[in-house]
Amino acid sequence: MSGSQFGAPGSFTPPPAAGDAGSNFLSGIVDGPIDSAAAQRVSTGGSHLKGLAESGQFAVNEEGFQAYIKACDFFIDGYDKMLRDVHVLAGAARMGGSTYAKTVAEFNAIAADGDPQALIPNLLLMKRGVEDAREAMVIARKNYRETEDAHAVAFADLNKNLQEK
Repeated sequence: MSGSQFGAPGSFTPPPAAGDAGSNFLSGIVDGPIDSAAAQRVSTGGSHLKGLAESGQFAVNEEGFQAYIKACDFFIDGYDKMLRDVHVLAGAARMGGSTYAKTVAEFNAIAADGDPQALIPNLLLMKRGVEDAREAMVIARKNYRETEDAHAVAFADLNKNLQEK
C-alpha cells in the first residue's frame, strides 16, 4: 500500500528489509483466524505497528490512512458480528437427550470458548491486534502531517533566503 513512511519523521528512510509493516500486518489478517498462531500473528503485528507509530518510525499519508482505516473497520465490524454468533455456540445447545447429542453440544461449547485454543479467545486476540493497528494509523497520520508541516516550513525558509539574495 502506498503512502507509508518509515524512520524518524522527516528522514524518509526506506522501510527495513522485512517489508512494509502495514502490508505485513494486513497479510496476517488475510491468513484468517484458522488457529492460535494466526491470531497471535495478527495481535503481534498490530502491536508492532502501533509501537512503530508511537516511536515516530511509521507515517502514513491521508490516502493510505483512509485505506488502512477502512480495512481495520471492516474487520472490527465483522469480528463483532462473528463474536456474537460464536457466543451462541458457547452455550450448550439443546440437541436432545442422547449421549451423542450431549457429547456434540459439549464439544461445540468447548470449541467456542472452552480453552485458549478456542474460537472466542482467538477472535478477541485478533480483534485487539486490529484495534492496535487502527490506533497506529491515527498516530501514523499525525506523524505524516508533522513531517509535512516541517518540510513546508523548511521550504518556506529556503525560498525566503533565496529571494533575499
